[in-house]
Order: sequence, then C-alpha cells, then structure tokens
Amino acid sequence: MDIEYDPEREAVAAMKLAAEADGAERQRWIILALAWQEIARVPGPSLAGKPEPAT
Repeated sequence: MDIEYDPEREAVAAMKLAAEADGAERQRWIILALAWQEIARVPGPSLAGKPEPAT
C-alpha cells in the first residue's frame, strides 16, 4: 500500500484542530503543526546529486 502525506495539508489540519482546542491539547496540536511545517521544508531526495557509479 502506497500512502503519501502532504505535509503542508497536515500542518493546516493540525492548526485547525489547535484553534478548536484548549490548554495542553492546543499546545500539542501547535507543536505537531510546526513539525509538519518543518517536514514540508526539507527537500526530497534528488537524483541530480547522486554520485556516479565507479567503472
């Protein structure tokens, strides 16, 4: 099964849940949203930087 996550969409969803929560639960949702935003900033693997195999 191939499941792909959209980190930006997940961050937005977590912030919406944070807006509806209170106290410690709200803080946990905010931390989770920030984590998803950080994941969204990390570039994916690139084939351009892949070293050439030795011959």
